[in-house]
Amino acid sequence: MRVLATVNASPSHTRKFIPLVRALKDAGHEVHFITSEPIVKELVRERVGISTLMPNAYDGLKAMLQSMAAAEAAGMATGTDETDTTDGFNTLFAFDFWRELLPPVTEAAREFAPDLLLRDDFDLLGYLTAEQLGVPHVTMSGGSTILLDPSRLADPLDAHGAALGITGSGRGLYGYGRVDYVPADLSFTAHQWPVELRFRQPVLTRPGESLPSWIADLPGDKPLVYAALGTSLPMQAELQQQGVTLPASIRPEHEVRLVVDALSEVDCVALVASGGIGTDLPRADHVHLVDSVPQPLVLEAADLFLNHGGYNGIREALRSGVPMVVCPQGADQPHNARRVSELGLGLQVTDANPETVAQACQAVLGDGAFHNRAAVARRKVLAMPGEETAPEQLERIASGQA
Repeated sequence: MRVLATVNASPSHTRKFIPLVRALKDAGHEVHFITSEPIVKELVRERVGISTLMPNAYDGLKAMLQSMAAAEAAGMATGTDETDTTDGFNTLFAFDFWRELLPPVTEAAREFAPDLLLRDDFDLLGYLTAEQLGVPHVTMSGGSTILLDPSRLADPLDAHGAALGITGSGRGLYGYGRVDYVPADLSFTAHQWPVELRFRQPVLTRPGESLPSWIADLPGDKPLVYAALGTSLPMQAELQQQGVTLPASIRPEHEVRLVVDALSEVDCVALVASGGIGTDLPRADHVHLVDSVPQPLVLEAADLFLNHGGYNGIREALRSGVPMVVCPQGADQPHNARRVSELGLGLQVTDANPETVAQACQAVLGDGAFHNRAAVARRKVLAMPGEETAPEQLERIASGQA
């Protein structure tokens, strides 16, 4: 089977493909990615073909941030609070620029001749390409699309089909299925979807990755708190350094300072992955600041995960049985934070300042019930079908049997 994959949003969006890609390769299938240059570093060790035919991912982020900053300057809301995600996607996916970006992607897809297409849930080019070629397409779910209401979600072919000269399969964006790594009873999706493919979240590392030796030598008489701020914040900080004006709601160094100041007040050993932001910030001796670290491996040893509510990190915490404190920013993160609290897997912090974050961390560390529920969640994840079962299901979809 020949599988084409399309992704271009951010490194975190790319990582959710890796378990299935590895399973497909191990089963003897061929996988080829269409993406952009900044995403390549996430894929170079995965034995896949790569074509960089999509616009630079930083350009898209830059345009979005500039639009938000301009709206803010005009006194308009910038999307830091939850809005109607379904209406937003219906509007976004109807824009003409998708068709302008489509020809090189479609041309490369025709040359590759895929039997199945895997696409990022935030990518429309893969959907339009699959519908043009008459190829089944499966979506990697995550991010803000977990908030979508399928009953109100438009088929983008209503906007693009006539111009492309196609009517399509009639299944819409996610009709062939959405892949998730979370058990149904722990689901973070806001609405039920008709076709869901669920596989066990692995401990996802790159070949050759291990924990630095100094982490192994950290004292064991204190709980280990791991804090991370996601992959988008360093991208935003890099653009800020290039002179791009960020909306006031996005403050990369402030977010790192908040975490460092909070954990400086917690009786623990703290490891903060900052993405290279705020490396000179003052902090307590027990707070260790690093640019990056293999997150899944740290979570295997952590007692608490302080995070921003990104879906990838939450899935990895569930896999490793680590309770959480979540300080959400925008998009799906407030929803994810509430869901973590509803499930009893941690606490959400809505009034984010060092004192309240520190208090939440101390509360979770001091209450064994959070750890017990996180352990149960881990067992539920481990009871799911492994990613090695995915190729057979994907083959059935590709052959029209599902």
